Formats: sequence, structure tokens, C-alpha cells
Amino acid sequence: MDKRTFLRRKLGFISKTMFLANMLAIVALLMSYSATFINPKSFWPIAFMGLGYLPILLINIGFIFYWLLRKRKIALYSLVTILIGWPFLTKHWNIRKENAPVSSETRTLRIMTFNAHLFKKVNDEKKNFKADVVRIIDSISPDVICFQEYISKIKGKHVFSEEFKDKLGYDYFFFEPSSKNDYEAYGMAVLSRFPIYDSGTIRDNDYGINRISYVDIKKQDTLIRIYNIHLRSFALQNEDKEFIQNLSNNNESDNSRTRKLSRKLKNAFELRSEQAHSLKKHMNECQYPYIAVGDFNDTPMSYSVNLIGDGLYNAFKEKGNGWGVTHHALLPIFQIDYIFASQKFQVMNYQIVKQKLSDHYPVWSDLKLKP
Repeated sequence: MDKRTFLRRKLGFISKTMFLANMLAIVALLMSYSATFINPKSFWPIAFMGLGYLPILLINIGFIFYWLLRKRKIALYSLVTILIGWPFLTKHWNIRKENAPVSSETRTLRIMTFNAHLFKKVNDEKKNFKADVVRIIDSISPDVICFQEYISKIKGKHVFSEEFKDKLGYDYFFFEPSSKNDYEAYGMAVLSRFPIYDSGTIRDNDYGINRISYVDIKKQDTLIRIYNIHLRSFALQNEDKEFIQNLSNNNESDNSRTRKLSRKLKNAFELRSEQAHSLKKHMNECQYPYIAVGDFNDTPMSYSVNLIGDGLYNAFKEKGNGWGVTHHALLPIFQIDYIFASQKFQVMNYQIVKQKLSDHYPVWSDLKLKP
């Protein structure tokens, strides 16, 4: 049969079914786009569509290839829908834009963020990796480090901040414990090579270890505010993670677990929205150049991430490369750690340190103050 005749013939039952499935996939992709601007407190189901952006995108790409073989014009439907969402795609995947050379000039600040998971390996909770963290930081030499899920002794010779000070020259330190006893504490920490003139925590919508703190550092003659962010997590237990990883093996008896998991996700989406609004209000009142970094516990398609990043430079989008995965546990497809900078900065480069210590990868960027 002539190929052109094959492509032009009327759609049969299978292709009609595929066409209907394709239309549903397009609607799902458009709904995932809307998750970036619809507050989950107003309509929480849309947040799940944003979470499913990547598999929905891949399904639409699959339909493009199918219709290229069957009916080429129909392939345009998914293709156009993907192109409409191109700005969203570049928040997940990027082709490296040439990193600018960074000199020792005084207007450049190198910042790192890392959720340290209490310095315990994901698959070996008895083994800590503090020595590896010191080694990585020594090789990158950031000016400021923002830790989430930081833990340390608070007295005696094993205070971790003293090791950073003695070995690496971080003379200034702000630690905001969310829990502590007489010997040990964990929470948010910022280490700096520049003086910390002020510090604090945004108390609105503070959820224990999931909170937002900030420091004001002085680099040369300029005050810079740095927000250390750890938005509300999904609070998944091991049984929840196992359930997600084995969805194909689940049966009807797991309906109650599905509902329980959905409630956890819904609550986390809504609480992150509240935290994002509190942070945005605080940012809008800031008189200095500012940087917002940390573990946002949400994807680039989420309402919270887009609200916080509105009007700011996204370091990954400016200088990132490839898929911006920063969380490798559970499903290693998510970017949930970010570096944002106000318009007074220029993003010089961006790197994800692909070393599996915590369940997160460390992320760092060079940011240059504009004249």
C-alpha cells in the first residue's frame, strides 16, 4: 500500500480511541500548567496535576510520535500544547547557557543550599557523612551555606559549626533550632564568611522543622538578605514511600491508604501556599538585594514555587543544564531545591552536586551584584 494513502485513510476504531486519549492528555497538560497560578487553597485537586507534569508531558510526546506515523496533522495538537508550556519546560530541563567566568571581584557571592537530612545517609541511618560535607564545601568554597535539617551538638568539642569555622573559615553562624535538648539540636543553619548583622525567623505559618529563616550579611559595603527556606513537607512515612513505589502492585484493599496519602498531599500543598504568601510579603518589604534558597518541597509547576519566584531570577533556568533533579530518593525525577535572586543580581553560573549523601543534592550558584 502507498504510504501516503495509508496516512490519509480515515481513522479506524483504534485510532479514534487513541485520538480521544490524546485529547484527554492535552487537557491534563493544560491543567498542569494552571497549577502554577491556581492556589491549592482555592482548588486543591489542580496541585496534583502540577505534580504529574512530567509523566503527562511524556505521554503527550508519545502521542506526537504515534501520529507522525498515522496522521501527521493530529501530531500538531500535542506539539502546540507543549510549545505553549515551553517556559514551564525550561524550569525542569535546560540546555546549558555558557557559564560566565567568575573572578575574585568583590561583587560576586557564591551561595550553596543543602538539605542535609540530619547528616544521615538515606539507606544507612547509622552512618553520618559530615566529613564528606566538609570535603565538598572545601572544594566549592561558597561564601554562604544554607542548611535545612541541620543537626549538631550544642556544647563540647563536637559542635559542628566550630569545625566549619576552624577548618574552612566560616566565622559567622546562625542556627535556628526547631528542636533541642541539653546536648543536641536540629533545624535551620546558615554559615557565612561575611558578618551577619541581623537574623530571624518568619513566624507566620511556622511548622516546626519546616520554616523560613533569614540573615542579613554585609559584603564589602552592601547589605544582602538571604532567606533559608524549608517549606512544609509531605511528611511521608516509609510505608507511604513503599506504597508509591509499588503502585502497580496495589489492589482495591489499598483504597484507604490511597485516601490517607491524598490527604497528606493536599494538606502539604495548602500549608506551603500559606508559607509562600508569608515569605512573599516579607520579601516585598525588604530594602536590600535578597536571595531565596532552600528546600521548597515542591516542583517547578507548583503554585508555591511560582509565587516565590515571581519577579526573581531562577538560577537553574538562567544557567542550569539538563534535567534539574535535586531529590534522588523515592522517585528521582523531582527538582525541589532552588536558588532565586532579586533583580539586583546577575546569575553567573549554577551547579547541582550529584553526590548521594542526603536524599537531596547540594546546589550552588554564583550571583553578581549589578552596578
